[in-house]
Amino acid sequence: MIVILDRQHIGKPGKSDLGAWADLDGDGKRGTHEMEANLTPLYIKGAQQYLEIRKHEAPVFDTGWYSERQARANELALSHPDLSVAYVTCHLNAGKGDYSCVFYDQRSMAGKALAEHIVDAIKGLELDGVKRVLAKPSRRDDWTKHAWNTVRNIYNGPANISGVCFEPLFIDNEAHQQHLKPGPMHTIGQALAAGCLAWNAGR
Repeated sequence: MIVILDRQHIGKPGKSDLGAWADLDGDGKRGTHEMEANLTPLYIKGAQQYLEIRKHEAPVFDTGWYSERQARANELALSHPDLSVAYVTCHLNAGKGDYSCVFYDQRSMAGKALAEHIVDAIKGLELDGVKRVLAKPSRRDDWTKHAWNTVRNIYNGPANISGVCFEPLFIDNEAHQQHLKPGPMHTIGQALAAGCLAWNAGR
């Protein structure tokens, strides 16, 4: 299969967006190492390595508007009709929540299944401070619209591609911050990849 890992926020033309921020080292300053888009590569690397060692493709997207990235993902799926393709937009949440969430386009049954398999894998980690792990439908007309926007054009793509927005931790939850380190994030990435492979096996 192919798992596209989209490192979001970064790479928007003319923008310096790095996503959410939290003062992880307590110095009162906004360091680039404390920005969402510079932390997600820690779990992206774990997922990519897990997949590639098992002979699956795991390209990383990190440039272009989200609509452009979704178009590229659909083109990649179209050029590999014999493979399942998972498009995962990579984020961290903010707002001091106590849960982990995988959002999917509410129109997509395959997207829901992909989200549920990833949720099962993350639940298996039993992360301290993560009280719930949720597969959540997203749509254009409620509070989930930002997650929906990250995958919205995947639904209209080829039948072999499905998309989810992955938000495993809250960057500003002190209980979650213990996991924002290379070791734990690598493990989270491995679980993300394992969930994708379980989805593929069930298709």
